Amino acid sequence: MSSASPPRNFTLTSAERINALIAGPPAWSIRKRRIEDLMEEIASAEKVTVAIEKKLVLLNELIDKHNRYYPIEANLPFDMQTGRLLERGVPWKPLPHQTLESLRA
Repeated sequence: MSSASPPRNFTLTSAERINALIAGPPAWSIRKRRIEDLMEEIASAEKVTVAIEKKLVLLNELIDKHNRYYPIEANLPFDMQTGRLLERGVPWKPLPHQTLESLRA
């Protein structure tokens, strides 16, 4: 018998749902959104200014922090055969540092 709901490998209790609402979004999610917003802001800048260069430095600092803590915060599993971290079933790749050229490409 098929179901209209998608298959799931977990369920949340009411208490877990309430805790998630109280705690808010996970830190990695907020940081990733900030990274994406900064990338868009830098890429859309018409000319390179000191402020844009400072934002690029901040962006790369956030990327370093994200790469350091994301696997722990998101509780990424290990592939037992290769020892690599997995994200949605494929090997996780840290975010690369950005340059002005790479953002505008």
